[in-house]
Amino acid sequence: MEQVKIYKISLYPILALMFTGGIMFFSFCFMSLTDILLNIFISFVGLFFSFVFLGYSFYLLRKRREGKGFYWDDEGIVIDLHGNKVYWDEIESIQYSDVRGMKSTVIYPHYTNHEKIRIRRKKWMPTTAHSIDWFYIEKPKELHKNLMKTWEEKKH
Repeated sequence: MEQVKIYKISLYPILALMFTGGIMFFSFCFMSLTDILLNIFISFVGLFFSFVFLGYSFYLLRKRREGKGFYWDDEGIVIDLHGNKVYWDEIESIQYSDVRGMKSTVIYPHYTNHEKIRIRRKKWMPTTAHSIDWFYIEKPKELHKNLMKTWEEKKH
């Protein structure tokens, strides 16, 4: 078995969520002092969003410290931070996607495998494509290039 390279989560989205999302919302919720009811509403909304952004940033930071990330091996490709895989024989195609500036590598399983993957991932609805967003990866171009090279080898 070949050496597996894990593409970790980048620190950029963690810091962006933590500072712009969490701390900014937290500080904005205490800036409005004109109306008491409006201030209470803004404070609750601000606190809610700040806790959501801070919670997700700490979740990503914990996964990064645990060494979780995206990789592939002889069995298949890990498509999320929980370690769920799409096996090589289930994949129909892998493509690059750039929709409105959000670049990603999209894995399309064959339609006959959607239900199998849904059961394995314990989801309610099947997914027709699995996206690895480049925003979260440290070296996304390298991941895509190496994955496409491996996919060409596995296809033949």
